[in-house]
Amino acid sequence: MGSSQRVQPQPGDPPPKFKPMNSRRPSRNATRQPPTLLRFNRLPLAAIGLCMLSWAQASAHRQAPARVIPSASLAADPCLMPAAQRHGVNPHILRAILQVESGMRPHVVSRNRNGSIDVGMAQINSIHFRELAQWGITPDRLLDPCIATHVAAWHLKRVMLRHGNTWFGVAAYHSATPVHNQRYQALLRQELVRTGVWR
Repeated sequence: MGSSQRVQPQPGDPPPKFKPMNSRRPSRNATRQPPTLLRFNRLPLAAIGLCMLSWAQASAHRQAPARVIPSASLAADPCLMPAAQRHGVNPHILRAILQVESGMRPHVVSRNRNGSIDVGMAQINSIHFRELAQWGITPDRLLDPCIATHVAAWHLKRVMLRHGNTWFGVAAYHSATPVHNQRYQALLRQELVRTGVWR
């Protein structure tokens, strides 16, 4: 763009303006209801995940055998936009979260100092396992990139409803503790700048 300079975001800057993917406003009691966002036409998310996985495997068999997928990050691409649209979150923010959390690697399992674990591409913490089990999502299912992407979108929407459509609300995906939240905000901004989404 000519001689214009790239402006680096600063910690006090307001969040970038993105066109919302879902214009519907959440109801007042959205945070009190069970997370029905995990259901598609009343089917359990696990069943949808199995269908997606079967479709992905069938697609892989139809491809030329010499074709090599260059990155595991491609595994999330078919699910990124549907997940963002379904849960009403920005796809650029969702992708940045997946990149910061795991580098878009689907089989990452991390152990934390407090004894909890983070599973999959979205690094879903074990404190959510009991709630996710109500919808048939077990920890091993979080290793599926599509399921992880949808759960990440659901969790992001939930924390934004609780903390607001702000950088703090977005970074609450990782932590609502201010020092950890601010560090995560900076990581997300760097990723958005790196990918050219935010200048």
